[in-house]
Amino acid sequence: MNHPSGVYAYQMHWDDPKKLGLVKYSQGQHSFDLDNVTIVTGLGDKDSPESGVENWDVHFKISPSGTTSYEEARDKIAALLAKLRAAGWKRYIETSDPRLVGKEATAYALSKPGALYSIDSTYMPTGEEWRNLIVSEPRWLFYTDGVFLTLSLSYQSSSTPDMGYYLTDIQVSTASDNYTPYFTDSIERRRQWKQYLSDELTPARAERAKHETELKAQGYTIDTTYLPPPYEAPDFSAKAGDTH
Repeated sequence: MNHPSGVYAYQMHWDDPKKLGLVKYSQGQHSFDLDNVTIVTGLGDKDSPESGVENWDVHFKISPSGTTSYEEARDKIAALLAKLRAAGWKRYIETSDPRLVGKEATAYALSKPGALYSIDSTYMPTGEEWRNLIVSEPRWLFYTDGVFLTLSLSYQSSSTPDMGYYLTDIQVSTASDNYTPYFTDSIERRRQWKQYLSDELTPARAERAKHETELKAQGYTIDTTYLPPPYEAPDFSAKAGDTH
């Protein structure tokens, strides 16, 4: 189908709650399966049809049953995150965000509701932390071999105590699509994004440094071992230009 925003889209629905979909994402050793799928959408840019579908969005339920307990939902998400890590997906942190891990990353995410901070998937939140996280639509960001992945979670309470409705979403996108927000001003710049990305990320790096300085003063520990995707190296655009 065509979309008024300048993209083309493919979509598939599973409307029968007793017959939800099973979707396999295939990328060699980074492949994984998702069950209880309700909707899959693929988007591509009309201005760059040669790039194919650059963004896949998969909506699925944690459990085929109606409501799920806090503990069961937390454990199912933890199992899915472990499956992604086992398939080689590494945590990604937005260029402007501080490099925090474990409990401190969760505490920071809770202190910034709506900021969409990348939570550390290796940390199992406490029951109280989980209850607070789910109302802020938590996100876990990953990267591997030129592809970015976001797992997000939304929650709606039910009339039964400690039970609720969970809808999870995995979005998989190319590097080009991931960095598109930096190039909304020009189709040509978006096509040649590699040549301009390093300059575009300079303010984001400065913002990260500012945040980290403030957080260190508050007693947070910065994860200096974090390795960003190669696209975010300061000299990436220069090297990309040399290949042309």
